[in-house]
Order: sequence, then structure tokens, then C-alpha cells
Amino acid sequence: MGKIEELNRLFIEWENAQSVESEESLSLTINGKNIRKDFFEIDGIIDEDAFEKEEIKVLFVSAEANCDEYGAAKGVSKTDYKKDYIEYYKTGYDSWRGKMRERICALYGFITNQKDKELHLLANKFAVLDLNKRGGRSQIDNGLHIVEYTKVYKHFIRKEIKIIDPDLIVWIGNNIYNLGIPELLGSISRGMNKYLLVNGKEIPILRMWQTSYYQAKIEPLPEYKNRIIGKLCAKAKMEMERFHIEFE
Repeated sequence: MGKIEELNRLFIEWENAQSVESEESLSLTINGKNIRKDFFEIDGIIDEDAFEKEEIKVLFVSAEANCDEYGAAKGVSKTDYKKDYIEYYKTGYDSWRGKMRERICALYGFITNQKDKELHLLANKFAVLDLNKRGGRSQIDNGLHIVEYTKVYKHFIRKEIKIIDPDLIVWIGNNIYNLGIPELLGSISRGMNKYLLVNGKEIPILRMWQTSYYQAKIEPLPEYKNRIIGKLCAKAKMEMERFHIEFE
């Protein structure tokens, strides 16, 4: 059985668990007027063949998709986050306002030393995981609903990470990182660094801010024409140095 097939079986179990979540729990885990109990976002490994060929397996973890204004608002009950990256891979055009796909690919290219490749041609080589599979609003507010969702579904989140089996986790969003969610998933700390134990390995967790954040007071790396991407990669460089990570 391939990893994507394993993930799809996991998602069926996860959906079923969501369908029987109590109303009391839902009052704590849902954030958004259009978010419904049965809404579910599929994510994970974008392209299994491409992912397995990469020397370094990278997983990008973020809070939730903005489903309140998009998928859920249109009455859709299920979306596939992987298809968004495949679309970008094929077209080279990131239509999202925050250019998240373009910037994630730039981060991936920097981290894995593939900076010379066209960004969209990297969009099928990693894995993506949103913690809250129901999605939420454009802003996470205080993020407490994501904390509660993680508490309820941490077994599924950890199993998804185990199936993906990454060598490196890139955590997108300081807010959810600082709310103790890595600890809820079983992370361990060594000084300022956090690691997640996955399949007997200690996986470094690089902490990044949101890809749409541009006010950071950090000097962008000079090789990037786009200042926001240059700042993101400068932050990634700092994180990698803190972990003594260097990929050739």
C-alpha cells in the first residue's frame, strides 16, 4: 500500500470521527459562520513519486485553510488541498492573494538547496498538512479553536505525520507554534529547538511566520528579487543555522 492510499484510509476514519463529535466539543473547535461539522479538507503528500525521489522529505504544517469564505461558503463538503499545488505546478501561476504556494515553494527550494529551479516546478515535491481539517476564517483570532481541535484529533494528526514520515517539519505560523500545539503532538525541546519523534527519529521543527507576513524586521537575502520571499528565506536560514542543518 502506498502512502497516499494509507492517508486516504486515515482520512475516512478522521471524517467519521468528525461526524460524531459532540455539540459541546463543536462549540470549541469550530470558528466560522459557514464551517460545518461534516466539512473535511484532504491534504498530505502532493505527488508520492516526486516526494519519494527527494533526498530530504519536507512537511509544511499550518493551522487551517480559509474555508469559511471559499469552500464551505459555497456548500462544498470536501476539498483537496493537494490539487491546489498540482494546479500551481502545472500553470506556474499562483492566484491566491497571499501567494502562499509560490512562497512555500521558494522556502522549499531554499531549504533543500534547489534555489535555481523555477518555483512552480517544486510544487509537487513536498507534503502539506493543515491541523484543522474543517478549516476556518481568514484570521485564526486567538487560535484557541485550533488548540481544541488538536486536542480532540491529535491521534489522527500524529498518524498522518507518521505516514508522511518527514525528515524536516516547517511550521508555518508563530501564533499556533506559541500556543503549545507542538507539545500537544508530543514534541520535545532541546534548548530553544523543538523536535517531533516520528518513527523513531527526532524531526526538527523549523518555526516560520505566516507566508503572507511582510513586516518582519529582517534583511532579505540578496539573491531574491522578491523582498518578501527574501525575508522568508532569511528566516529559514536562521532557523537552519540554529539546528545546525545544512543540505547539499
